[in-house]
Amino acid sequence: MKTHIFPDYPQLCQAVAQNVINCVNAKPNALICIAGGDTPLGVFAALVEAQKQGHVDFSHTQFLGLDEWLGLSKADKGSCREMVWHHFFDKLTLRDKQICFFDGLTTHPQEECQRVDRYIDQHGPIDCIVLGIGMNGHIGFNEPGASLDNTCHVIDLDAVTQAVSVKYFDTQRNVQQGISLGLKTILAAKKIVLMASGEKKAGIVAQTVNHPASRDIPSTLVKTVTQASLYVDKAAANALE
Repeated sequence: MKTHIFPDYPQLCQAVAQNVINCVNAKPNALICIAGGDTPLGVFAALVEAQKQGHVDFSHTQFLGLDEWLGLSKADKGSCREMVWHHFFDKLTLRDKQICFFDGLTTHPQEECQRVDRYIDQHGPIDCIVLGIGMNGHIGFNEPGASLDNTCHVIDLDAVTQAVSVKYFDTQRNVQQGISLGLKTILAAKKIVLMASGEKKAGIVAQTVNHPASRDIPSTLVKTVTQASLYVDKAAANALE
């Protein structure tokens, strides 16, 4: 896994966005997956601007959601769906059939997993996936100890993830489970961009780079595939040797 270090967050986001742009320009109907959360917000902005400037055309691109908090919907501030729509999808001209996203309000989560798996079977494998790194090394909602054999699945959230979750929500939420693409699906993507920004991520970035690949730190598993790269800003890289 090659590591790319950028001076600041804006330059990091431009570089990550360029990976997506290159993929779509090479394959207009590519299947793209970009994580929700704070880390990729600048990537969304860069991609929206790139389409505005005519550098990329997303009119035939297929978009896949990475994960969602179970019990939350697009109407809930801080849900993955709300963040991705507000910062990205709503700023593009997309048809409903171009987007496949987990329904966090589903009363049949296993059937929801099967629905998304079928979509991936039809349109996949994923051409380019942009992942963040959780404070405990999770990617998507694949928490420490997650199975390498999982496709879409329901996860009991780690205590660290539950504690961090409060920053996203405007009201008290008791999120205990998530629904996510599994490690088997993620690691089969044709291109994987793992990104992190800010000094708070320096410790887990260093563990990701220096620790042997292990399910105990899911982000380290990305190192086992040749198509993966790590993109970080200087602050997130400051614990690297």
